[in-house]
Amino acid sequence: MKFWRAAFIILLAVNILAVIGFVFYVTIPAKDHVSYQAEKRAYAEGNTLTVRTSKADFEGIANNYIREAMKDQPIPLTLSVDDDVSLSTELQVFSMTLPILLKFEPLVQDDGNLLLEQKSVNVGMLDIPPESALKLLRDSVTLPEFMEVNPASEEILLRLTEIPLDDGISVRAESFNLEEDDIRLRVTFTQ
Repeated sequence: MKFWRAAFIILLAVNILAVIGFVFYVTIPAKDHVSYQAEKRAYAEGNTLTVRTSKADFEGIANNYIREAMKDQPIPLTLSVDDDVSLSTELQVFSMTLPILLKFEPLVQDDGNLLLEQKSVNVGMLDIPPESALKLLRDSVTLPEFMEVNPASEEILLRLTEIPLDDGISVRAESFNLEEDDIRLRVTFTQ
């Protein structure tokens, strides 16, 4: 009788282990399986809203971020938005102050950043090539990390997506219509 009892207990243990192994095998996903919730989180950008702003409001916001990023810099840099986007600064050369005014045409990029294509340059009364003015700006002013100057193509890239904001908030440009005073920014709040 002891033999049958031991065989029964062993058979019962094997069956229980088989059921547990089967459940374990069925519920554990394969290596390259992506669950619905994980896939949903991977593609979700967060809660978004589109903010419509004016040229004056965009100018004020942009200058606040530029001042914050350049708070330790002796050279002021100001962005203004009117019929075009302008950057103005002053450089000290041989104890003289040279005012520099760079005018750009804004273009919204697919990635939400703002590309500023240079239209004109005023350096005091001097007539210098736009590429030289951008080189001078890039080399003499420590610009914020979200501003990338490319003298060869006469452009400045404002990487709006890389502006340091509070955790979980990002900004992208959707449209930049200066004629109609209609600037639209996409603000995303991630959790």
